[in-house]
Amino acid sequence: MNYLAHFLLSAGNADLIVGNFIADDVKGKKYLQYPKGIQNGIIMHRAIDDFTDSHPVVGQSKKLIRKHQQKFTPVVMDILYDYFLATNFHHYSQEDLLPFSKKTYQILNSRFDILTPKTKYILHYMQKNNWLYNYSTVDGIKRALTGMSQRTPYQNNMHVAHHLLNDFHGELLDDFKVFYPELHQFVKNIENKSFNFS
Repeated sequence: MNYLAHFLLSAGNADLIVGNFIADDVKGKKYLQYPKGIQNGIIMHRAIDDFTDSHPVVGQSKKLIRKHQQKFTPVVMDILYDYFLATNFHHYSQEDLLPFSKKTYQILNSRFDILTPKTKYILHYMQKNNWLYNYSTVDGIKRALTGMSQRTPYQNNMHVAHHLLNDFHGELLDDFKVFYPELHQFVKNIENKSFNFS
């Protein structure tokens, strides 16, 4: 899952939101250098990624698009699933997507000193172009994937991956509807255990 899902699954907890945001940029045991609440967000992020990567329904979705995206399939799949989350946001949140997006940016800015140099850079463009809200449009997904394509030093087809939303919309949406509630329950179970896992 991509940014939107990680933020929504943080359930409004500022520490978890920040930890989820910086997690990909904090390698190995470096998370121990952060306050406990941020550590929990980093651990949550890693657990979400592991659960997602190993889930058979996600594997089914990846199989649909693999011949089009090859080794970039997992990256593209994360973005496409955020599209389905954004376009069906009212099913998974009591808050509308636009105010949720603005509130998330405010939280990240309020903890700006904790962010890594890379995530500070990302936040600037995320907020400027309202990535979280624009995941709800095909054009927003196109821009996100095109940006990733341009930043990747290897040849790829991510700049045209938005077409997969037309080609496989029904199948991918059906997969997402099965997967996301299971992911949500998984995260709730983690919270109930107070993050007591490595």
